[in-house]
Amino acid sequence: MTGYIISVLVSAGIFALLAQGLNLHWGYTGLLNFGVVAFFAVGAYTMAVLVSVFDWPLWAAMAAAMLAAAVLGVLVALPAIRLRSDYLAITTLAVGEICRIVLHSSPGVVDLTGGPSGIRGYSHDFFGLRETLGLQWMTGLEFLMAAVWIVVLLVLLVVTVMIRSPWGRVLKGIREDEDAMRALGKNVVAYKMQSFAFGAALAGLAGVFFALNLSSITPEAFLPMISIYAWVIILIGGGGSLLGPVVGSVLFWALFNATTFIPSEWMSSQDAAYLRLILVGLLIMVMVLLRPQGLLGNRKELLRESRH
Repeated sequence: MTGYIISVLVSAGIFALLAQGLNLHWGYTGLLNFGVVAFFAVGAYTMAVLVSVFDWPLWAAMAAAMLAAAVLGVLVALPAIRLRSDYLAITTLAVGEICRIVLHSSPGVVDLTGGPSGIRGYSHDFFGLRETLGLQWMTGLEFLMAAVWIVVLLVLLVVTVMIRSPWGRVLKGIREDEDAMRALGKNVVAYKMQSFAFGAALAGLAGVFFALNLSSITPEAFLPMISIYAWVIILIGGGGSLLGPVVGSVLFWALFNATTFIPSEWMSSQDAAYLRLILVGLLIMVMVLLRPQGLLGNRKELLRESRH
């Protein structure tokens, strides 16, 4: 039971970071991003390659992973940010798939990432920190859980300060009425790009911890379903809410792993996987019908946004 709880909390923490980045894009700026998995993958692979191939220190590789994801965010935003919301969604979805294909089979890139074979041997420095910090009494998974949630809380603090600053209020204004923000002299495109870059950096950071949790990564670990999970978490917790991604992620992963307790003689592992998706689908339907703004979302803000 303890191992189950720790595993759920690790996944919940990782996806809380990913959903926090998506929340910055959509919840606060109104940008439909269905390719958040691309930034997730770039963060994971940047850290893994720098540590295992170039022997970078872990902390430097993590910083570089966030920077690489942010740079990709800017590159995606440059041509796409001026598109209408539905076209932006299609563009970002395509970027997510392009990123996976490049990691899988692009010449030159495969030499670093291992292509379909993946990459491993990058997590020793992280788990070695247990001895450096005198935390040998913790298991590797417990140490990862503690590290992830410390970062989640730090990110929550930073995002809270940013969203409550004048910069954050401009983002909310853009979400509700772009034309009004332009009339007030705000550079809407610049603010959107800043939001996209910062949200992508958070997704890259989530990818780092995702890679550390797996200990080896392949391109097939970064399917479009990752983006769907992040959206489900936002729908559960509530877009435009600081705690929404955190609460939504914990509830999502608790439900997603609930089939662990079904005896194998009652249901095969394949049937249990189908049941997980059915349970998640039912939860989404309930949320849409009873609380479309999510558990912690603001219904008034949702209604204002739907009018534009």
